[in-house]
Amino acid sequence: MKVGRNLYSLLPLALLFVLLGMEDARTLLLIPLGLMAVQWYFTGMLFLLATAGFLIYTWRGGLYGLTVMALSVLAVEMGYLDRERAPGEHYLVLLSAVAMSFPTYLLMKTLSPVLPRLEVTALAALLLVVLYSFTRFVAS
Repeated sequence: MKVGRNLYSLLPLALLFVLLGMEDARTLLLIPLGLMAVQWYFTGMLFLLATAGFLIYTWRGGLYGLTVMALSVLAVEMGYLDRERAPGEHYLVLLSAVAMSFPTYLLMKTLSPVLPRLEVTALAALLLVVLYSFTRFVAS
């Protein structure tokens, strides 16, 4: 008997659209792209770029911007894990890698008055991608 595909990726996607919809109703136009992002990885990358473009265009950053990008990464990567029928440990690695971006953001925010001018949100988002890439490389 063939086991059906998990749809864990829809949870972060739903949370993401709740956050985006509360901020600006026009972002709900991203829903079709977000749903396709769960199915196809290339569309997922386009979805990440569109979400980042929205944040840059509207000058949204801080903890809100980091949460939106973290949920976007979770939705796209969990969609990939759903398609591959990955074991639960892979989901835990993904969740822990994304969760580590928040303490990193808070650390950078507390250090930013002392350090030369840094964009804290961009640095935390970059560290999120680097951390996830590292954990994915190690897990492979």
